[in-house]
Amino acid sequence: MRNFFKPILYFIICCFSLSESFGQNIISGKVLLNETNEVIIGANVYIPELRTGTSTDVNGFYQIKNLPKGEFTLQVSYVSLKTITKKVNVKNATKQDFEMENSATSLEEVVITGAGIKTLVKESPVPIAALSRAQWLQSTSTNLVDAIVKLPGVSQIMTGPTLSKPIIRGLGFNRVITVHDGVRQEDNQWGEEHSLHIDEFSIERYEIIRGAGSLMYGSDGLGGVISVISPTPTESDKINGNVLYNYQTNNGLHGFSVNLGGNKNGFVWTSRLSNKNAGNYQNAFDGLVNGSKFQELNYSGMIGLNKKWGFSRIYFSKFGQDINIIDGTRDAEGFFSKQIVINGQSKTVRVSEEELKNPSINPSNSQSLSNYKVSWNNYLMLGKSSLSLNVAYSQNHRREYGNVLKPFEADLYFYLQTLYYDARFNFPEKNNFEVTIGTNGMAQTMNNRGNETLYPNFNLFDNGVFVFSKKKFNKLIISGGLRFDIRQLDIHKLYIDSEGKFQTKPSANTSERFAGFNKTFQNATGSFGAVYKINHLLSVKTNVARGFRAPSVPEISSNGEHAGTFRYEIGNINQQSEVSLQNDLGLTFENSSLYIDLNLFSNRINHYTFSERVQNISGKDSIINGVPVFRYQQGNARLLGLEAVVTYNPASARWFSFTQSYSSVNGVNISAKNDSAKYLPFMPPPRWLSNVKLTKNTLGKHLRNTYFSVELEHNQQQNNALLAYNTETKTPAYSLVNVGTGATITNLKKKALFSIYLNVNNLLDNTYQSHQSRLKYLDVNQTTGRQGVYNMGRNISVKVLVPIN
Repeated sequence: MRNFFKPILYFIICCFSLSESFGQNIISGKVLLNETNEVIIGANVYIPELRTGTSTDVNGFYQIKNLPKGEFTLQVSYVSLKTITKKVNVKNATKQDFEMENSATSLEEVVITGAGIKTLVKESPVPIAALSRAQWLQSTSTNLVDAIVKLPGVSQIMTGPTLSKPIIRGLGFNRVITVHDGVRQEDNQWGEEHSLHIDEFSIERYEIIRGAGSLMYGSDGLGGVISVISPTPTESDKINGNVLYNYQTNNGLHGFSVNLGGNKNGFVWTSRLSNKNAGNYQNAFDGLVNGSKFQELNYSGMIGLNKKWGFSRIYFSKFGQDINIIDGTRDAEGFFSKQIVINGQSKTVRVSEEELKNPSINPSNSQSLSNYKVSWNNYLMLGKSSLSLNVAYSQNHRREYGNVLKPFEADLYFYLQTLYYDARFNFPEKNNFEVTIGTNGMAQTMNNRGNETLYPNFNLFDNGVFVFSKKKFNKLIISGGLRFDIRQLDIHKLYIDSEGKFQTKPSANTSERFAGFNKTFQNATGSFGAVYKINHLLSVKTNVARGFRAPSVPEISSNGEHAGTFRYEIGNINQQSEVSLQNDLGLTFENSSLYIDLNLFSNRINHYTFSERVQNISGKDSIINGVPVFRYQQGNARLLGLEAVVTYNPASARWFSFTQSYSSVNGVNISAKNDSAKYLPFMPPPRWLSNVKLTKNTLGKHLRNTYFSVELEHNQQQNNALLAYNTETKTPAYSLVNVGTGATITNLKKKALFSIYLNVNNLLDNTYQSHQSRLKYLDVNQTTGRQGVYNMGRNISVKVLVPIN
């Protein structure tokens, strides 16, 4: 590692020295509210190409220094105001003022950086949704995925409030790619109970691409791409940051995060330390749910340069999480139970009320997760062209504990190392025509270090090349590209010993169980779309995309008990690559008071992979070591869906807005031989979200950004479940009421002292089970007859954000 950093530090020092001899390019100006001409304090001014920006001061003034010379897109955003995007030619000292207007659809003009070439939401043929940090602060969440699930087409598979898997248009697991600051996130995300290892508090912005993302990032992007972006560097010649505290009543969560950053003549740095501690969550049916405690300790930071040639930054992060696992076991009277050791033997006892309230983690039924990552991100201006280059190295440690006799020895321990690279060259824009060529890929190794083995060690190498272009005509915008990928996969041999346990190395008492697997997967993918502006109010869009996903190692070679899922998993060595063909058709209408966005999609996937229960010859569940057996299967699938958003924000009453959204997806296994196997597993039910929001930019002398919102979330009954072999069950409908309010408190000089956000989820304390909750399939409560564990009850969240200047 030491030799790895030497050339990086040398490059930064040389660039810093050379850039001091050139003159500075600066852009500055004021941001005003057009209706009253008053200054807007705290408006965000951002340059997406350079990933740099600033915010306006108490006089509405902004200034960004150390910029390259050239034409860039400036994006100006503020809560409850319509986002402005404008191309500005930056040369020497450039002045540019902005006038903003009230609008509830403030993010519908946002420049998207995760889509490859920068674009606007309304100019993208692929549906895109965005969530800012300001919106996140006005919501309640317990993890990264939980924060985005109310966006159209997005849902989550849950194992309690901690473990969440993102689902986009019914597709999840390795079909959704997560990109963190331009680098693909790899953290053993193939499992149902495997969450994303990124600090929720460290994210400034989410960008969700709904639809095949294989064009830009290769295999695994069939469902879409989640791009998460860290805060921009501090404005020039300043050191500032903030302190965030979050308390949640349901599980007693205490969250704390402190961030500090600086910028001196283009030398930028940031640092963050975050911590979470939560006890067991509760609901009216289960009381305190045993095994739902968790703890997090994360740190991250960045150092780099912003200069006239572009930027060079080194990001580093460490994610650490310890969690208990909810197994749902109960005694005859319906109380949660656990295993303890008495006289060297395991015995089942009732979990006491004191232990349910104790926040400490039970080591014998837990997971310890850690992810270390360092990345070097560069953006270089080469005349009117530009080059971006990202290189990253990560280590992921997944330890799963489930033996009460050996509580501190990991049953499963996956050690994954990933080297990722991404290089893109952007040709100069000419006659509204843009072209980007690039290559990206990764090299991976995984080794087992635990007492047991679920699947063998492996090596993986992945590489893809692509070209993407966009052309603007008067009313028509077309975009698309082609890509070719090669993935080499080498899975090592697996052995079984005399006690029936799997081993990765041969010995005197082992025999070969898995002969190994070495294969190269390759595929061509592409995407083509168009947006046609019928007039200044109405536009239509369409896109056709072909994606692919190579099979994952567990799907091919699993043969063991997975402690975190409480089941025995068997792979399929004959797995084939999934290949999809997705069609999108959308319509967008916007005038001064009404915004409508409608999207229809169809996705055909050949060789779709899923797991189903295995039954024995008597028709009952097959059981090994006391847990049910699941086997990976494949079939052809078809997914059809609809996503719609309507926002009414009258021009005569900008303080009021009403938003109604709807999402649905129907996933069918067209290879199924009977009706019980017809539907794909983990399909979200149709969902309605109704939201009324009242806002006020300034209220009195000491309140800014005041808001109050009421939301009704209704999830329809899900009857389209994979009923075959008792894999899934139907789920009844349920409705939740959520409310929120907050404001920024200022002093007489209009400087922010702190901001406070109060949100209540499930205000009426309804008891329900989400169709995508894995907890609904746990043991039956013999006292009540209810199967599984229910979702969280009423939860009140308080966030306090204190700026540091």
